[in-house]
Amino acid sequence: MPSTITSQPESISKITKIQEHFRSKIRKGLLVAGERLPSERELARTFGVSLLTVNKAMASLESEMLLERQASRGTYIHSDVSRGEVLVVFSTNHFANPELSGFFQKLLENLSGTVKSHGMRPTHILGYGSTPEKFIQSLEPQSSIWQQAAGVIATGDLGHFEDQLQQKGIPVATLTTIPQQERYSILLDFNALITKAYRHLVNRGCRRIALICNLPIENRVFVPKFKEMTSYYPDLLDRLSAIKFAGAKGPGIAHDCIKGGCKTAIQGHQAMRELWDSDNRPDGVIISDDNTAMGVGQAVLDLSIKTPGQLKLVTQATDGVPRDFPLNYTRYQFDLPRICRGAFGLLHRMMLREREADRLIMKATLRQGSTT
Repeated sequence: MPSTITSQPESISKITKIQEHFRSKIRKGLLVAGERLPSERELARTFGVSLLTVNKAMASLESEMLLERQASRGTYIHSDVSRGEVLVVFSTNHFANPELSGFFQKLLENLSGTVKSHGMRPTHILGYGSTPEKFIQSLEPQSSIWQQAAGVIATGDLGHFEDQLQQKGIPVATLTTIPQQERYSILLDFNALITKAYRHLVNRGCRRIALICNLPIENRVFVPKFKEMTSYYPDLLDRLSAIKFAGAKGPGIAHDCIKGGCKTAIQGHQAMRELWDSDNRPDGVIISDDNTAMGVGQAVLDLSIKTPGQLKLVTQATDGVPRDFPLNYTRYQFDLPRICRGAFGLLHRMMLREREADRLIMKATLRQGSTT
């Protein structure tokens, strides 16, 4: 029997309040499949409303497949309702690139394991589409599965659909690399990654540092990927130049040492060759992408560059991405289990209406190899 509900302002629908009361208990696993509810007359007395109001609320919950109502037996929690179901949303784009699919496979495994370890069930939703609107449409937002979820963990911005879920009391935690995102999110901080790599090389004596990046860079400014947003601060290169070491500014990254828009191993290979064939070779290189790193590594081998004697390399190294050459980078790596624990922790606080933190920021961990 639910506890008596205190009176609410008249502007708030009594039917909506009853619906949210039961939705919340079902999603949190406090009411489980097959459990019988008190009669509608008892519920009307408990909530302090009319029998008609309770009847309308129950009918709506039945249409959402949260309840089963039988004239002769009463009202039960629907037999298909799972205990604390968490929807894990991915895009087909995450698995389209063979060099990165290993990372997203490991991310999916870790997220699923984290949800299961807390006694809940992960359900995987795979979307597709060339635009955010098409991606959301592919998720079938009208499906009843969204109504039954305790919460959602998404690896990308769900936009207006996220707002609709939040209005229905379904919290969403988003994994993102976009610092400007304002929703509840777990930020993988790529700005800190580049900054740490730069500090690492300067502290090891590098004075001409190059950057080979997958995103385009024009006039020392990172060009946004979409919606005027990017994983990097547009002025990140100027911020690096302003960093002081022992009271003095560091060397920064020279204009002729910037290679942007290198998205493939072939482009990374070409960029490294161009840097090494120049009159003023770099003594340190920061590589921001796994695909690019594959090509850079092969170029280092092809050119017989001695590491770390002639060149020091630091790269983002994504867990799960295979390597096809024997080059041991110094690498910065995100801790996948920690990211997944943080994502679930943020989601769980929202499920319990405990929103102490709107965002978690994940820093990459240094894993030093023999080259630096």
